[in-house]
Amino acid sequence: MDAPFEPARFDAEVAHYVAARTQYAPDLINWIAHDTQTLGRCVLDLGCGPGFIAHAIAPMAADVLGLDPSPNMIAAARLKAAPNTRFEVGSSEELSKVDAPVQLVTIGRAFHWMNRPQTLRDLDVLVARNGAIALLNDGPTDIPTNTWWKEVNAVAKSFAVIDAFNAHRMSHNWVPHEEVLFASAFSKMRSVSVYKTHQWTFERLIQHTLSRSATTEALIGDRLEEMEAKTRDVLMPYGPGPWTTLNRHTALIAQRPV
Repeated sequence: MDAPFEPARFDAEVAHYVAARTQYAPDLINWIAHDTQTLGRCVLDLGCGPGFIAHAIAPMAADVLGLDPSPNMIAAARLKAAPNTRFEVGSSEELSKVDAPVQLVTIGRAFHWMNRPQTLRDLDVLVARNGAIALLNDGPTDIPTNTWWKEVNAVAKSFAVIDAFNAHRMSHNWVPHEEVLFASAFSKMRSVSVYKTHQWTFERLIQHTLSRSATTEALIGDRLEEMEAKTRDVLMPYGPGPWTTLNRHTALIAQRPV
């Protein structure tokens, strides 16, 4: 089951996304650029959102193209665009906008929204022979220090509106990215993790919840005050804040077998 194509899925959440989502660890971006021989080469940031990855890797690349189906995300990305970076409204279904070859394709927290097998077939035509695809993600680690985050996240989940696709993604029927990659031309995989702390104010925590697809402001509606109150309740034992998480930032690198 593929996610329904909804270009405006995150249009109304751009401000929350920019303010609250974590930026990928600079050490991770630096490792990816060097490991994939991307220095001075071309990069495609697919599903780029407000450009977190594109902005970070631009100083190491020849040029960077960011594609995202959300016009509002693209507008936000263009606000900080470097001279060698451009952002266009587009998606994994519109890769004709990409000039081949590209050395690296980065996809941050977005591969699950795509038709993954077809996207990989299309990228096989665009990616240089020794090029790579990098899937980036991050999240708080499962350690006692992050217990407060688990409780806040449980509150957010209790207000979530789960559609058919998200239900499928959380079920045992969901095919992991690694299995999809292994069945594609990019079957040679490796991964790296970098750990970084992040600080959270109460306002940022609420905005982070509202930046997610199942807990947008539109979906929560008039339950927002209730959600905020319950979030404050679970945070009380952990002091007035700001609160800190230790996050694991990961990159799954996929290339063609030699």
